Amino acid sequence: MPVHLCRRSRLCALLVLLLSLGGTPLLAQGEARSIAGDSVSPISDALCRDMRSTKVLNAGAPIGCERLRLVRFSYVGFDGATHDDGELVVLDAVADHVLEIFVTLRRRAFPIAGARLMNRYRGDDDASIADNNTSAFNVRRVIGRAAMSLHAYGVAIDINPIQNPYVERAARTIEVSPPAGTAYLGRQDRRPGMAETVIDVFAHHGFAQWGGYWPRGIDYQHFQIGRRLAGQLATLPYPKARAAFEQHVERVRACIQASRQKRPRSARSCATI
Repeated sequence: MPVHLCRRSRLCALLVLLLSLGGTPLLAQGEARSIAGDSVSPISDALCRDMRSTKVLNAGAPIGCERLRLVRFSYVGFDGATHDDGELVVLDAVADHVLEIFVTLRRRAFPIAGARLMNRYRGDDDASIADNNTSAFNVRRVIGRAAMSLHAYGVAIDINPIQNPYVERAARTIEVSPPAGTAYLGRQDRRPGMAETVIDVFAHHGFAQWGGYWPRGIDYQHFQIGRRLAGQLATLPYPKARAAFEQHVERVRACIQASRQKRPRSARSCATI
């Protein structure tokens, strides 16, 4: 539309402004910048080799690189700035929902200290949590047990380990990992980066099991799906695994909705789905 034909129209005035900016609305420009780095992609041959060489992927793994996906995202740091270097490796069936989790965390300005692949730490979980690293896939056993960790299936996420430490209480002692997490033992004072403020986000996308619910070996940083479901997803071909996970997500959401109607803001019972 020629500019001289709409001088009296507020809509046209807005159009003139947009044309002066190259025809792209300001909001759209901002949104494009904020989500430019968000993606889900297959594991490249080079990344797969690196995962093997760093022992992140090793003998006994329940899944291989063909069933994994690389999730890239930007996030808000504790410095208040947006960082575009977030990376997690997860199971293909859950990857899209994992991306949505971190997009939502960014929209909420939930701070994340960093999210680097476990390759950087050569699969050393202690080194990763000491660095306050948010992570996912890593083939290892459950600490102190013979069972394979759900991180080995790519269906568990640890977020901000310092703000959300692992806590083991005994009769006269308390073990906190990482040690810097001792400053966050008091969970009533909700501070930036604490998992309690985003339980609903993870649950909404199927990760309804939170380590903060556990009576022993409380793991505030840890979100996962159920072990039985993880085993099913690992054995199904990708299309069926994705469909099965979508059904799981819908069941969790229905449970949460029903729970809120009975007991507002209480959906802990849905963690067993």
